[in-house]
Amino acid sequence: MIKVAVTDDHPLMAEGIRNVLFGNDKIQLTASWHRAIDTLEDQALEHIDVLFLDINLPDMSGIDLCKALMEKYNRLRVIAITSHQESWFLKNMMKAGAKGFLLKSASPKIILEAIITVCRGKEYIQSEMKDLLLSESLNQTTKAPIIPKLTRREQEVLQLISEEYTTQEIADKLFISTKTVETHRQNLTLKFGVKNSVGLVRVALEMGLL
Repeated sequence: MIKVAVTDDHPLMAEGIRNVLFGNDKIQLTASWHRAIDTLEDQALEHIDVLFLDINLPDMSGIDLCKALMEKYNRLRVIAITSHQESWFLKNMMKAGAKGFLLKSASPKIILEAIITVCRGKEYIQSEMKDLLLSESLNQTTKAPIIPKLTRREQEVLQLISEEYTTQEIADKLFISTKTVETHRQNLTLKFGVKNSVGLVRVALEMGLL
């Protein structure tokens, strides 16, 4: 029996995986968590074979959680799952130790294929993401780094960060929650491959985005 778990702050994700596995006598969803800290502290994880891990969590990035889990449970297979079709997320999650990468729009067939593939010791990357990586590699040159695609909201947040607005000030100015601001900030640092706001602004300036 393959034991599966889900860490995602949206309950519908776990429910979706549960529905995919309903009636399957070889694969079973046995646990789910909404926060990174709950995942790390639950001893039940010792008996989990595959963990579906969201990249954006309220208390820690999925990338950092993946690294922590790999240090603690080296037999655990992590499958990153996200709605962001960005190579930056894929590269960072796989570098952190994930064995699979799926989009949240993945079909039940793909989800099952991913579980079986990683349990056999192989990596599974959804075909859309493989195509994205191939496209980027064909277009990439040694002198021109790929400029990440930013949503309109990410561009707005980036501009305000560069102007030294605080998270609360950005939230008030854009009429969004501070959690949403932090999610955008986290996504921006991942897309630009930096660790903090200082690096984010520096790289964005170098790329001519500010």
